[in-house]
Amino acid sequence: MTPSLHDVTRGRLLYGGDHNPEQWPEEVWHEDVALMREAGVNLVTVGVFSWARLEPRPGAREFDWLDRVLDLLHGAGIVAHDATPTASPPPWMGARLPETLPRDETGATVWYGSRNHFCASSPVYREYALRIAADLADRYGDHRYAVADFDTDHAGAWGSTAREVAERIGREVVDADPHYLLLLVGVNDVVRGADSAEVLERTRDIVAAARLARGDIRVVLGEIPPVWGTEDDQTVNAAIGEYNAALPALADRLTRADSPVVVARTAADYAPADDNWDEVHPNARGEVKIAAAFADTLADPLGLGRPYPRPLPDVEVGPTAAPGGLRVERTADGARVSWDGVPGATRYEVFGRRVDPDPEERASRGDVAAAADGGTAHEVAGLFAGAVYEFEVRAFKGQDPGPLSAPVRVELADDPPPAPEAVRAGDGALSWEAAPGATHYAVWRRPLECPTLDPGDCAPADAGPVGADTGWQTVAVVRDATRLEIGPEQANHEFAVRSHRDYLEGGFSERVVYRAAD
Repeated sequence: MTPSLHDVTRGRLLYGGDHNPEQWPEEVWHEDVALMREAGVNLVTVGVFSWARLEPRPGAREFDWLDRVLDLLHGAGIVAHDATPTASPPPWMGARLPETLPRDETGATVWYGSRNHFCASSPVYREYALRIAADLADRYGDHRYAVADFDTDHAGAWGSTAREVAERIGREVVDADPHYLLLLVGVNDVVRGADSAEVLERTRDIVAAARLARGDIRVVLGEIPPVWGTEDDQTVNAAIGEYNAALPALADRLTRADSPVVVARTAADYAPADDNWDEVHPNARGEVKIAAAFADTLADPLGLGRPYPRPLPDVEVGPTAAPGGLRVERTADGARVSWDGVPGATRYEVFGRRVDPDPEERASRGDVAAAADGGTAHEVAGLFAGAVYEFEVRAFKGQDPGPLSAPVRVELADDPPPAPEAVRAGDGALSWEAAPGATHYAVWRRPLECPTLDPGDCAPADAGPVGADTGWQTVAVVRDATRLEIGPEQANHEFAVRSHRDYLEGGFSERVVYRAAD
C-alpha cells in the first residue's frame, strides 16, 4: 500500500526535495532511491521539468517511465508529490506555436531553451497546460495522492445521504485518524423527501460513529445551503431551514469536554441562484463561501487558524478553459461543428453567424450535452449555400458559463445550379423547367428596341450577356414555383431566368421575347 503523508510524518519532519529522474539514465534510479532512504528522505517532488518527456509530440502521452518512478519511490516508502510540468513547455511548442513564448520589455521574443519560457496569458499555452495537468490528475490522482488514505475530493461523497455517511464514517475516521471532522450532510436526504427531524437524527448518528473511532474528535457541523431549481424549492428549503435552526441545539447536546461540536454558518449569505452550478451543488463562488464559514468556525471557537479574510475573493465560476480544436465540416443539410471537450463541462452552447454576405448578429445554434469521452459535436442546419459562416462554442458547468472558443469560419462553396431550361412566354405567363438544386429564380427583363411605331419592328438590342450594364433589370424573385404571371404591360420585352441556390448564382436561361400578340 502507498504510504500516506500521515504515516511518513508521524513524529518526524518532512525531508526531501525535487527529484528529476528523467534527466538521468534509468539504470541509476535504483541507486538514487537507495541513497535517499539512507539519507532519511521521506518526500520528493517529481515531474517539475518533465513536460517534453511526458508529451514528446503534440497530444502524445508517455507516462510509462513516470509509472516506474512512482512505483520505485512508493516501494521505498517515499511519498511522491507529482508536480505539474507547466513551467517548462516542450521545445516543439515554442517552435510550432511562437505565440506561447514570452516577450521582454522591448517586444523581443524570449525563445525556448531555459525554464519558464512561456507566456502565461497565451490562450494556446494555457489550453495545452490545462490538458497535460488534467491528464496527470486523471492518471495518478486517484491512487497516487500524497495522503493515500484521503482521496482527491478530500473524502467528499457526492450523492450520499446522511444515513450512508453514518454507515461508513467510522471506518474513514479509523483510516485517516483526523483531529477534526467537518460535516456538511443532509441536502440529498431533504431533496429526496426526508424531513428535518430525520436528518438531525442521522447527523447525531454520524457524530456517534466518528467518536467510536476517535473519542476526542472535534466536530464542525455545517448548515445545509438553500437549493434552487428543484421540483419543489419551497418545501425543500423549508425543511432545510428547520434543520439549520435546530443545529445549534443539537451541537450543544452532543458537545463533550474532550470532543466539542460546533456549527459553521455555511448557509449565511448563500444565494443558490448565483452560488450553485446546478440545483444543489456549489460552484466555485459557493465553495468559497462554504470554506470560509468552516474556516471561521475552526478559528473561533475551536482556536485553529484564523478566520477567512474578508471580503471574500471574487472567483470565476464555470469551466476555466474554452473548447479547443474547433472544426467545421460541410454536411448535406448544413455544417457539423466539433470540438475537444473541456474538463468539468456538463454542456456546451454553439454560436454562429453569417459574416458574408448580409452579416448577421451572433446567435445560439443549439445546446449540446457533454459527451462521455470529453469531445462532442453539433449539427447546424438552415445554412445558405454560397455564404461564409463563423462558429464559436462555450462550455458550461450547469448554468455557469466558461470562456468562448476561438472562432472558426467555413465557406459553403457548393456547385451553382444549372440554368433553367425550356423557358417560354405566352398566355399571360413566363414559365420554365426547374433547375436541379435551385432554391429560387430571378427573372430579368429588358425592353425591345422599336425603331418605328409598328410593334412588329421591335427586336432585341443585341445578343450579348444578360446584366445590369446592358440594360437588363431584375423584376421578380420566384420561390417554390417555375411560373410568373406577366400582363400586357410586359409586352415588347425580352426575358431571361437565372437559377440560384441561396447565395450562389447559377446560369441564365436562353432569352425569350414577349410581344403583345403573345
